[in-house]
Amino acid sequence: MVNVSEAAFQSMVIATIESFLVPGRAGKAGRLTRQRETFGLLWGYETTTPSKGRCFNVEVAIVDVNAERGRSSVVPSRGLETVNKALPTYWPNLKFLGDFHSHPWTAREPWPSRPFLSEDDRCSIENNPSYARLGLRVALLLNVQKLSKKSRMMPVFSHDNTLEFRLNDLRMSLAAWVACPVRNGSREQALYVIPRPARTSHDRWRREPWHAKCRYLDKKRVWLNAPVHNFLTPLGD
Repeated sequence: MVNVSEAAFQSMVIATIESFLVPGRAGKAGRLTRQRETFGLLWGYETTTPSKGRCFNVEVAIVDVNAERGRSSVVPSRGLETVNKALPTYWPNLKFLGDFHSHPWTAREPWPSRPFLSEDDRCSIENNPSYARLGLRVALLLNVQKLSKKSRMMPVFSHDNTLEFRLNDLRMSLAAWVACPVRNGSREQALYVIPRPARTSHDRWRREPWHAKCRYLDKKRVWLNAPVHNFLTPLGD
């Protein structure tokens, strides 16, 4: 289970909206662009559920203000190591859990029936030795799309790992993945992300040889728990 606190949830939603609506410099030309991705780091602690499952409690979401944000990609800054050393000094109960980023969608693009990490997203986790060493466990994704008019919808967990909701004229969703520690083909520390896309889905990931030894993890499920009470009272017109 991935349990997201209200403070972390608010930080991620606000960062996603800001990067989506407010123009900022993007690309080599440095042009002002809306609908950019955003990126940040997650901090919290791990517990065990009554059913003996692992529960990752995300307490803090720190936005990477120096990340290079574009419309179809985001490049993190090199601040992870600095924050990883500084934060435990003052908040020893918190440890690095993972990261979050957003996927902006234009009004013309079909809203994904199920949120998905891209192949590049998978590679950035599973092929990053530093993430394996730092103990990354959680990857969160926020989708956002502007609607033609304001829309009201009760928040709903459309899948085990996905919460969908509305903010005035913005359609949004929050989805969670868990990176399981394994050994790759070179017997080095690695991460295997679950849940994985269905074999028939258009967003399926490339299979690497060492993945075959991790298929037993495919049966595990990821559950998301997020503060839906924030949206039970409709916003004013």
